[in-house]
Amino acid sequence: MEIYQELGLYDQMRAESAKSYDENSRVVAVESLAGKLIQTFASNINEGIENVSSAGRLFLTQDKLEPMLRKEAIQNGIDLRFSTEMISFEQDDKGATALIRSVESGEKNIVRAEYLVACDGVRSSVRDKLGIKVNGHGLLSHSLTIYFKADVSKYLEDQYNGVIYVNNPTVRGFFRIDRTGQQGFLVVFTAGKQGTKESRFPADNVTDEQASEYLRAAIGNESIQVQIESIAKWRAVCDNAQRYNVGRVILAGDSAHAMTPQGGYGGNTGIQDVHNLAWKLALLINGRAGRELVEQTYHEERFPVGQKTVNQVLERYVVRSAPEMKKSVDYLEEELPDTWLELGFRYHSSAFMADELGELNEDPLVATARAGSRAPHVYIKTAAGDSSDASPYPISRLCDGNFVFVLGEKADQWKQAAQETNSCMDLPQVIPYKCRGRDFLIRYGISPFGAVLLRPDGFVAWKTWQDPVPGVVAASVLRDVMERILCLNGKESLQAVESINPHSAKTISNDLSVAGQEKKTQVQFLDLTLT
Repeated sequence: MEIYQELGLYDQMRAESAKSYDENSRVVAVESLAGKLIQTFASNINEGIENVSSAGRLFLTQDKLEPMLRKEAIQNGIDLRFSTEMISFEQDDKGATALIRSVESGEKNIVRAEYLVACDGVRSSVRDKLGIKVNGHGLLSHSLTIYFKADVSKYLEDQYNGVIYVNNPTVRGFFRIDRTGQQGFLVVFTAGKQGTKESRFPADNVTDEQASEYLRAAIGNESIQVQIESIAKWRAVCDNAQRYNVGRVILAGDSAHAMTPQGGYGGNTGIQDVHNLAWKLALLINGRAGRELVEQTYHEERFPVGQKTVNQVLERYVVRSAPEMKKSVDYLEEELPDTWLELGFRYHSSAFMADELGELNEDPLVATARAGSRAPHVYIKTAAGDSSDASPYPISRLCDGNFVFVLGEKADQWKQAAQETNSCMDLPQVIPYKCRGRDFLIRYGISPFGAVLLRPDGFVAWKTWQDPVPGVVAASVLRDVMERILCLNGKESLQAVESINPHSAKTISNDLSVAGQEKKTQVQFLDLTLT
């Protein structure tokens, strides 16, 4: 949610969510809505969240969120093309070329871009054409989501207002039901006798009658009137791509990592992918960074996070919805607290200035500002002009697409270093802020003379406890740090990390030559959501 807060969408999303759901909801497991409570996983999903983040958790359905994102994209000049498929693509050392076709008109276009970002889902055709395999746990189930209307309000009053896991001999899955208690959806992972092969495939050949039976069993009332609105079938998997890019073609979202809905980590992890990637692409395209920043550090940073999240979601899937799988799964990780996964992951790559980056996850409540970690949540008093009248606000608000230099009150040398570095104009601007307060110094592990450099995505790139040692010019130190972080090593370009699949390349070239007379479009980078 901090990312959407940065984009200015959080308040709108929160207001929309409140129309249908309680933001302080519970996560429980029951035999059925009418049956007994089995376990409470969280009594309030936002309990204590204000201590680690400026934004709370919320639940918002895709049909409510996507129109907001579409409107924001159009207002920012983004060319959105719906009902469009990508037929083929190829890449070279200068960029990527894609052949796309309008499903409605059949018109074909060639799009040339510096980078192609493939957000084409669990069954990514781009990933397949690149020859990238996945590490995972195989097919868990053929699952389904049942969208329904039924009056279940009497089962929810003062009891269940959030995610409701159901576990009984007929069905295992979870509910999300709106405030009225009149409509919602039921996700079914397994059904029938637990542990049997057939129980893992409830979506196969399911009918409305069978879906109604699952629904009534999950409600715990065989005679209740239910109306099935629609049924969505899908494959439950927990997989992570072995590589997140090949040269200029990059995987993000479900094409990079697929996971079951437990915890809502699928969407969140995908959003984090592009948050990590966007500023890197922007700087590279504008000549302010080396290709390694995109083609090397994106994979280095996001791949371990994706793998850890996939493993943690699998643990939650087994414990909450398929306990019979404990014997068949080779290894289950110990469950980490949600905040450790959401806000406590740390990046490890060459784009950080540190000798040892340490563990992948940490407790954001006690974490200090170490290279690779998210900027710890703290309220600060600061302003660009160092006004003593500035009101406290969360430090995350400073990161609005720029490099931010947060300084101790007496860090005059580092403030001057930022100003001198900015005057050179060949590096991204570094915005210095002097921050007052003991809490800030403690959480960020610096003296009043120290400094912490934050990347545009709000992660700590480098920090120093105090002033530079005598004889060392602060501006030179900061410049060296920035060049290291931005992978500016003097090379004009980086050869692709791997070559694309030769067979695919031949096929793609043939497709493109056929379309050679079609309309061509030049863009800086291409982000296609494929179906």
